Amino acid sequence: MALADDLQTPIVVTSNTDLDVVKARLKADGPSYVFLDVNGEYVPVKSFALLLHLQDRRGDNGLWEAFADSAPLPVLPFEQLTARALDVLSQEVTLVRRAGELKYILREDFFLNTVLASNGDELSWLRNLFTSIPRGLMIVDLNFRLVNSNAEAHRILRMAPQDLADSRLNEVLGKQYFEYVMRTQNNLLNQVIYSSNQATMLIDFVPLVNNQVMTGYALVLADLPSAEAMAMELDSVKELNEDLNAILSTIYDEIVVVDGLGQVLRASENYVASQWDQPPPTLIGKTLPKFKPQTSIINRVIREVQKHKRKVSMMDSSADAQVLTVGNPVFANSGKLQKIILASRDLTEFSRLQRELESTRKQRETYKRELEELRQRVTQVNGLMPIYSSPVMHAVMQKAERVAPFSATVLLQGESGVGKEVIASAIHSLSERRDAPMIKINCSAIPESLLESELFGYEKGAFSGANPHGKAGLFVKADKGTLFLDEISEIPLAIQAKLLRAIQEREVYPVGSTEPVRFDTRIVAATNQSLPDLVAQGKFREDLFYRVNVFPIDIPPLRERTEDIGILANHFLYQFNSTYQRDLRLTSSALELLEAYDYPGNVRELQNLVQRIAISANEDVIDASVVEQILMKGPAAADGQSPRRFSQVVPLKQAIEQVEDELVSLAMEKYHSSTKAAKALGINQSTVSRKYQAIQRRRMRQTEAK
Repeated sequence: MALADDLQTPIVVTSNTDLDVVKARLKADGPSYVFLDVNGEYVPVKSFALLLHLQDRRGDNGLWEAFADSAPLPVLPFEQLTARALDVLSQEVTLVRRAGELKYILREDFFLNTVLASNGDELSWLRNLFTSIPRGLMIVDLNFRLVNSNAEAHRILRMAPQDLADSRLNEVLGKQYFEYVMRTQNNLLNQVIYSSNQATMLIDFVPLVNNQVMTGYALVLADLPSAEAMAMELDSVKELNEDLNAILSTIYDEIVVVDGLGQVLRASENYVASQWDQPPPTLIGKTLPKFKPQTSIINRVIREVQKHKRKVSMMDSSADAQVLTVGNPVFANSGKLQKIILASRDLTEFSRLQRELESTRKQRETYKRELEELRQRVTQVNGLMPIYSSPVMHAVMQKAERVAPFSATVLLQGESGVGKEVIASAIHSLSERRDAPMIKINCSAIPESLLESELFGYEKGAFSGANPHGKAGLFVKADKGTLFLDEISEIPLAIQAKLLRAIQEREVYPVGSTEPVRFDTRIVAATNQSLPDLVAQGKFREDLFYRVNVFPIDIPPLRERTEDIGILANHFLYQFNSTYQRDLRLTSSALELLEAYDYPGNVRELQNLVQRIAISANEDVIDASVVEQILMKGPAAADGQSPRRFSQVVPLKQAIEQVEDELVSLAMEKYHSSTKAAKALGINQSTVSRKYQAIQRRRMRQTEAK
């Protein structure tokens, strides 16, 4: 029987295939192997049940992406089938290209054809293969009876051939393994099993499938001691390789390892872009002297190392960038040149980074000097000085210092708890009015009926219950000084008109008086709401907005100035220690955990959080575990249970990928640097970069699809 007669025509399903037609063809022509065309590669369909499942999901484009995770089958030329018999026998089905047509052949048909077409001598290699493999091999039918086995399987199981033939293997090895393979038709690998006769082994369970119908099981057995030794050796090599990759990813220089002939063996992810048309990791297996021009610095260094058998350094200044490349030879015990380690550095980039570092250092020194001068001037008049180290807060304080000498009205804008009152105090302390009083009032904390008399004062007998001597308003009390109007957005509309006139005319009419009282008071207002939005809603007078918005200062939330979190936390802890005579200290890991929190309540929340941590600490040294316990005690859901992230059950792999994508995106949005994001996430920088690029590409495809 000719081997070509066993070739069959597959059914290839694409995203545009009418599955109703496929279903009808299967019914009419009988069983046929079905493949999915995934980006030009062929992935076998496991069963008819799966095909029927696809019937209801013809329009699901994501289905093909899901099948892309399965390994596609290679397509062998028909002429190579016999020469690659071991490859064909290792697969349930093999794709074949014959006369330009796509065909397939089943393992059983190939084996039977080989047996029928060969004599005993020609089949000796197959018998030798089955008996000489240093693993136990067993074929088991669906009734768990032994069909065939080799001597190694008897030795590992510690059972005589006749005893093994009379046994049901599900009782010897455990029925759960066979049930899983039957239910899923997936391989079940590396199962550690202890048999009833004290044998310990490692077993692979593989389904035997004929025409997409399961007919039995193939078992591969290994002694656990030998398997453990191999696993330990492989784990050691794997860990060593991971360590090496981690080291290469953290080195700034470009590292390329080639063999004695210049073939690329390993390359770092960091590389000098000016001397490569494509990343070096993509060139593994290629010979550089053939791939790159002979005049390139890489090839010149390789030739010199090969010629002189010593370390070689060369500088390339022909391009815009100056590149230094160093080649180090590695010799075998025989003295033969075995490898060359090439290290390249872009000195142009190095010089630029040095200049940027020097500029950053000078800028930091300038910030430090200005901050110290500012601190001295503020503390000299017993004013509050903001604690910060971030550039954004330095810019805020520069604005505060710039406006302080003038009497212009200042509007401080920012979320609740960012420190608006502290900035207002600093403005007063830096002004010429610092020797006069600074009066503070929270406009939302005083009832509307009393707010007018508090701001403008009243005459004696102005209303029942009034002070018989009258009372001066806050505008007058703050004469020559500063009046801080906190939450100015909460002032009722009825009083806003009088407030506008007071700011505009610099005089007030006390309640019950017909004579104005003049004042010279500097106004600093603050709000955590958008006044333009309130103006548009008719809740704040437009003319009053323009009066108070003379010199606006926006104070950023704490989550946008994470550099300040550590210094603020230590400051609040110092205050706690001074008050209660304690000696508490925060570890670096505890500070890192504090910096990772978002602080919706801003500085005020951080202050309260530090006090709570300090009270909860049992030791003087506060580590990350204490901080974590406090941070994890967040608000519970309405029903008293923790809020759930998912509203319906999804595959665990999909859920993990979704959470992973969100965490990587969140870290990149927060730190704008893959290095900082990697540190926060506790993974490699290269991993963050690769995953974030994949997320961006996926988002771009989704946008284009819309």
